[in-house]
Amino acid sequence: MTRPITAPESAARRVRRAIALAALSGLLTVLAACGGGGTASPSAPGEEPVRVGVLQIAQAELLDTTVTRFQERLTELAAPRPVEFDLQHANGDQSLIASITRDFARSDHDLFAVIGTPAVVALAQQVTDRPIIAIAMGDPVGAGVAQTLEHPGKNVTGSTDYVEPAALLPTITAVTPRPTSIGTVFDPSNQNMAVWTTALHSAAEAAGLEIVDATISGPADVASAVRSLVGRSDAVLIGPDATVVAGLDAVGAVAAQAKLPVYVIGGDPGTTGILASIGPDYAQVGAQAADTAAQVLQGTPPGEVAFTRPQGVQLEINGAVQGVLGVTFPPEIQATATAS
Repeated sequence: MTRPITAPESAARRVRRAIALAALSGLLTVLAACGGGGTASPSAPGEEPVRVGVLQIAQAELLDTTVTRFQERLTELAAPRPVEFDLQHANGDQSLIASITRDFARSDHDLFAVIGTPAVVALAQQVTDRPIIAIAMGDPVGAGVAQTLEHPGKNVTGSTDYVEPAALLPTITAVTPRPTSIGTVFDPSNQNMAVWTTALHSAAEAAGLEIVDATISGPADVASAVRSLVGRSDAVLIGPDATVVAGLDAVGAVAAQAKLPVYVIGGDPGTTGILASIGPDYAQVGAQAADTAAQVLQGTPPGEVAFTRPQGVQLEINGAVQGVLGVTFPPEIQATATAS
């Protein structure tokens, strides 16, 4: 169940919340009609929009795509009632994350949406009286914002992007020449990545591979971390770390110079120097988060709305980089992959 509001509300706040609840009850009518095949009543003139505060931990094409699809899908589900999005970027800066979450806590937004595990955790510590939708979160339970994925139990729900590394390694090791060591770059303070890299090491050991870690503390460290893997690994796998993905241009620049095959979970495979993107469909993950938000706006407590999981794994190969590196995928993998 969601936590109750413990702090007393001012008269102005009570009036604002009453207006917001009236707006959300109208949204319930619209969504219920859409789901049941009925016809929704047109919204009355001057109705309050649903106000959504959106926190994006960093700017990168992958994150932009995911958040944009969340906004599009939620707007579709809410129509004809308008949705107002207050989008804030933290640029991978922990102090900026703290500042934005404090501002959001003082705002009159009806609901929040956050992409980036550290940002979700920070906002959950500040806001307990309104729903928080985590977009593409790796491990909500490990991060302490949910009791289980099926029954989150608090005020946070949304979509996950976690794909077991064991499901990715067979594709990476099927190429010729076959790598025997794989490097990875991540921020160890990211709870999601702590879980993911532990699973990666276990999967690699079972497959007879060596994993070489390179850690960062912020965006400025990404290029040097990748350089540290040159000569120590045969390929690089970038996990679902928003800070590293935001620095994908730097990753690709180093990889291109060193002729190092780089795979990235969900990042843009068209980036110079990146061999392939492997992982979930992030546009779909963003839409799934919007679906959970719609359930909450219909009146279901977020603690009772299950986190969604990604559906399948996609491989998109950068043909130009593949040609430069001279690597070959088996025909059955190449045939099902998307070219960029």
